[in-house]
Amino acid sequence: MSASLLVKDAATSRFVAGGLAEVEALFGSPLPALPAPERDGDQRVFLVHTHARLRSLLARYLGALLAQIGIAGATRGPSGASDVAEYEEGLGRVLRAVRAADRSQGLLNLFWLAHSRDAAEHLRGLEKQVPDLGRGKLSLFPLLQSFYRRMNEASRVPPDGEPAAAVAADNPALIHSLIDDGFAFTEVSVDTLDLGAFLASNKRYRIAPEVFYEIQSLLVRDAERRLREGDRGLLARASRHLPGIPREHYLKPGSLVKLVLSEPILTYLLADPFGAGARLAASPRLRAEAERGRGGEAFGALLDLAAGLRRFEIVCHARDRVTPLGAASTTRDLEEKTSRGLRVYEFGESAQVLNQAVPATILFLDLRGFTRTAEGQISERDLTRELYAVFDAFVPIIERFGGTVDKYLGDGMMVTWGAGRADELDPLNAVRAAVLCQSSLQRSRETGRTWFKMGIAIHHGRVYLARFIGGAGSVHATVIGRNVNIAGRLSSADRRRLVVDGEEIEEPEELNETGGREVRVNADGTLLNEGIAISRETLVELETHLALVHTDRGMEYEDEAIDRRLVIRYAGDAKFKGLRSSMPVYAVDDEARG
Repeated sequence: MSASLLVKDAATSRFVAGGLAEVEALFGSPLPALPAPERDGDQRVFLVHTHARLRSLLARYLGALLAQIGIAGATRGPSGASDVAEYEEGLGRVLRAVRAADRSQGLLNLFWLAHSRDAAEHLRGLEKQVPDLGRGKLSLFPLLQSFYRRMNEASRVPPDGEPAAAVAADNPALIHSLIDDGFAFTEVSVDTLDLGAFLASNKRYRIAPEVFYEIQSLLVRDAERRLREGDRGLLARASRHLPGIPREHYLKPGSLVKLVLSEPILTYLLADPFGAGARLAASPRLRAEAERGRGGEAFGALLDLAAGLRRFEIVCHARDRVTPLGAASTTRDLEEKTSRGLRVYEFGESAQVLNQAVPATILFLDLRGFTRTAEGQISERDLTRELYAVFDAFVPIIERFGGTVDKYLGDGMMVTWGAGRADELDPLNAVRAAVLCQSSLQRSRETGRTWFKMGIAIHHGRVYLARFIGGAGSVHATVIGRNVNIAGRLSSADRRRLVVDGEEIEEPEELNETGGREVRVNADGTLLNEGIAISRETLVELETHLALVHTDRGMEYEDEAIDRRLVIRYAGDAKFKGLRSSMPVYAVDDEARG
């Protein structure tokens, strides 16, 4: 999930163009976690509600810092050490609450994204009232960095008497970038960043704007010359490290800037003593820097700045997805959004995700004959190999149609659609995956690689997203709830118990000795499933989004994605232990399209 949220399209970028590989080079792999966003039209956004008290404390804290560095008029009333102390106490409580609720789903990263933007937007608003603030705010960096570093570290330690938060290991690179790169708390967007003004006032990067632009200009001209001459080394690095830029666009001004700020290309250009190196050494301005003993410092700052700019653009790409809900949002406002199935990330002293219950499609896949095979004349090694052969073939099919393998169940699998990002075609994609998995198993049976048969069940309903902490800092994310249990019942009910002459026996599990697939419900309500069974809720979702044709056989649909004709028929009302009423069950049959 994080990859799609952090990778920016090169066509709309200012500094980055390397895709996922560049993001991983800048932030590490695996990437910092981010929670699941919501879909708003064509955009995916984070609905964030930050308590008004914290925003008020942030504004007063920034006012106190501005007064400390001599920016008059930045606050309406007196400010001082008490404002800093009060903000520190309030922020500390929120950070500990967010960390405790995080469970490696990225809540802490999302909080810092939202909070840094609140700070930047507050300062931008003040700029309209205080003329000196534009440049003066950039001098805040050392104070902000020191403070937020300390707060981030302190939040890891629970107060006396409180248990440590159940968190797993996570990549802290995004938070470190926000705090240490010098842009996030004072700049709203990479697109509006005035880099010259930033370098003139900011204390983060020890390079004067005129020196930076001198180096950049020389490198751009050198890169342009090399590209026109067909420099193979440069072309190879550009193709490998900036795949988002078409080769025919390399000579465009914007592309040249991206090229020379890419670390692999920047170091390649600087390493040539007869090309860019000689031209840089001949520059009067750079020669003067060297004579003052700051030549090496300038080039070190250049590399640091290039990385910081690219990280900030990626941060902005993720941060722009934050949709803040007004500080005046009431409980009723939040309930209205959650009632529509929207997730709201609430950051306060009781940090939480409102509406972790989401509509999802659950598929259970259960092999028939596993128990009897395991108890027969077969070694554990051979049984394991047979399971590998079966399940390994299913995984690419599930991934092709957007499913996620939630867990393996020994002789089965649980797969979900919609737990991370919902799509209206999730139920259809689950049916498609089920059909192809059954076909894959049938081919294995025909070639003698397995004797297993299989029952598949698909159910659609609301589930709760849960994240359990495992050993060594790992997290197991899964879905739980009544609808998960119903999906499991539809899958596992493959046999019934009969009473013959007073003795309870099991009905044989094979429903069709020819190797075909069948789903039926007996007169007593027992479901027997060696095919694909779906619930009425799943059928309703399919009917809502598909043009099903009613025929004598049932409801039919020509599916071009898998080149099959799907036939959905009523199998009967099944009874399950623990459910008060019987449950309508439908079977999905398939055949090649004529």
